Amino acid sequence: MYYQSVQQLYSDTDRYANGNLTQGEDIADNGGLRGAFFAYQKWAANNKNVDKRLPGLQKYSSEQLFFINYAYNWCIKMTNAYAVNRLRIDVHSLDQFRVIGPTSNFDEFDRAFGCTPGQGNSRKDKCSVW
Repeated sequence: MYYQSVQQLYSDTDRYANGNLTQGEDIADNGGLRGAFFAYQKWAANNKNVDKRLPGLQKYSSEQLFFINYAYNWCIKMTNAYAVNRLRIDVHSLDQFRVIGPTSNFDEFDRAFGCTPGQGNSRKDKCSVW
């Protein structure tokens, strides 16, 4: 059931990814974000007062900055031809969907940004990993 949910989520993008081709990596992206976030929370709990903010970023919580950094990791500008080629042969979803998919399925993302299910990037029917 979960695997079908992930396939559908990634196949419904405006770039028409093949959810069957990318399913394994999409699941890994969802689980990887979850594991990284919980590891960060554990680190932060054990390292209080070392999480400093750069000027201009003070308005963001530590959790929000975690997700912003996660998204920034996948920032890329590509031509349509390159995107089409990647969709045909790559087992990974396009980079933007490697952000949109996992964050839309993660309750902690919703809490960090104050989203309610169905609002913004938050899905009502989440495909939860583990």
